Parts: sequence; structure tokens; C-alpha cells
Amino acid sequence: MKYWVVCLFAAAFLLSCKDKEMHYRQGDLLFQANEPSDFSNAVKGAGKAYEDYTFSHVGIVDISNGDTNVIEAVPEEGVRIVPLKQFLAQSKKDDNGKPIIFTGRLISKYSNAVSPALNRARALVGKAYDSVFLPDNDAYYCSELVEHCFIDDKGRHIFATSPMSFKDSRTNEFFPAWVEFFSRINMPIPEGVAGTNPNDMANSNAITIIR
Repeated sequence: MKYWVVCLFAAAFLLSCKDKEMHYRQGDLLFQANEPSDFSNAVKGAGKAYEDYTFSHVGIVDISNGDTNVIEAVPEEGVRIVPLKQFLAQSKKDDNGKPIIFTGRLISKYSNAVSPALNRARALVGKAYDSVFLPDNDAYYCSELVEHCFIDDKGRHIFATSPMSFKDSRTNEFFPAWVEFFSRINMPIPEGVAGTNPNDMANSNAITIIR
């Protein structure tokens, strides 16, 4: 009798773990708060916060052969696929040690866009990171990758672009990190160029946010 009780508890535990692991769905967007740095603070300050949270990164969930991975664009490597655990590990943690991640799930209107979006994202793995934040240069920053890949049935991009700002909204001054970076590469700051950022994307009506 004790044996069966132990088995039932073990089965329940495994099922609960499986349910927790399968919380993510194909094509979900994972919005991430990274550990503080000049770069992450500048990115977070560039867009409208979601509720009381600000995000500096976003990736796309890709579930294949039972493995949950994330396709993302990062400065060090460009567009890459990493295991979900690796993606979560690079996130800032809350007071309980839990990664600060919000899931953005496409509303049903755009459900047919998920599979083509994943195909586009996989095809871009290995592309360079768009460190100068310009459109149509065959390189991608994190939210630009998402915007580029998610297209509706009529061929329109699901996530809108808007004029980018590299300024601190509190002071209307350029973040020092951006001033230093663009000065180093001898390029003007692309203020006002059409683009995206994780915070504005998290506020899109095209997705439902799940904590």
C-alpha cells in the first residue's frame, strides 16, 4: 500500500513539473529584465514601461523535439538559439530568486503567424547583431528580430515601428552610454529612426502578457 502511495505522489510531482515546463507555447515572446549595466539601463529607458516593469531584452520561444529553446539577438553573438534555462539564467532575479520574465502571447487573431515567424527566425540564426540600430542592414537587435519575423496573413508586420529615442525620458538628454558608443564608432545617434524596443513591444495590443 505504501508503495502505491509513493508512486502516486511521484507521478503527481512529475506531472506538476511537466505542466510547469510546458507553460510556454511555441512563438511566445519572453520579455526580460537583465542585470543592470549602462547598456541595459539605456535600452530600458528608451520605451514606455509595462506597468511597473521595464525590459531590456526579448526572445522568441522555439519548442522542438521536446526541447524548449529561445531565439534571440545579443551583442556578443548576433542571432542565436539557446536553451530556455540559459535564457532564464541571464535575467535579473526578483527578491525570491525568480527570473524577472514576462510572457507575451499572440492574440488568437494572429495564431497563424506563429509557424512562419519561427521559420523566419530560425533562418536568421547566425546573422550579426544590429549594433547601430538601423533598418534593412541584414543585422538584428532583439526586438527588431521579433518585428521582422512576425507577419500577419496580409503580409503586414504585426508589431509596429515608431521613431526611436536614445534619450532619458526624465531629462530629455541622451544616455551617456549611447553618446559614448556612437562617438566611438564615429556615427551620429540615430534619433528618430524607425525601430522598436522591448518595452513598447510589451505594450502592444497584438499580445497578451502572462506573468
